[in-house]
Amino acid sequence: MPHQNSPLRDRIRYGSPVHSAAIRLFAAVCLASSLLACTPSLYSVNLQYEPSAILIPAADKGQKMIITVALFNDARPGGEDLQIGKVTTAAGGLYTVLPGNLKPGAAVSAIVKDILVKSGYRVSVAVPAWNLKEDAVRKDWGRILVGGNIEALEIACQSDVPIISYRSHVKLNFAFADVRTGRIFYRVTTESHNTLEHVYFTESLLGQQISSALSEAAEKAFEGDTLKEKIREVMRETP
Repeated sequence: MPHQNSPLRDRIRYGSPVHSAAIRLFAAVCLASSLLACTPSLYSVNLQYEPSAILIPAADKGQKMIITVALFNDARPGGEDLQIGKVTTAAGGLYTVLPGNLKPGAAVSAIVKDILVKSGYRVSVAVPAWNLKEDAVRKDWGRILVGGNIEALEIACQSDVPIISYRSHVKLNFAFADVRTGRIFYRVTTESHNTLEHVYFTESLLGQQISSALSEAAEKAFEGDTLKEKIREVMRETP
């Protein structure tokens, strides 16, 4: 006599429709939870020197003076919270961008140092704090002092499919002082905007875009012959 499967055995072997749907729903919930758990609530990027096409005059041959770069002051509204940008998604997600290697003020000072060294100047290893007041200049800060304020430093990324938009904005104020007299002999404000549309989103691209805008804004303070001539005048007046 042929063996007949019972309804119970059928349900055990193949599973009821209700049971199968419940398993699929549970798997979907687990997958969504794991994806959300892997999504960071913030992004961390390195701020570093990214040379642009701006031409910066080289230091005069035989230049022996020492330039000291002060720690740049973060004058942005709410700058003390370190946030330098945000990433938004089509689904309504909002994520914070923070500097990973250096605080904004230290990053700007490091980039300015790199520019000066690349141009052939001798740069002090010291990075003193300076409030941009002439009576706060100390005699042991080399021959020329460079400092300034960060007025804007931000990157905004709209992460939509298929195009990812990156927009950066940097604004810096510079002050150059004659250490021997304490006099500020040159001030300049520079600004840079950077935009990119790409098919990929990465922390690396975030860092590259904001670093490029920051480097360009810093380089603009040294382009042309204006600053170089003013430094020559200072050296002639107070050798």
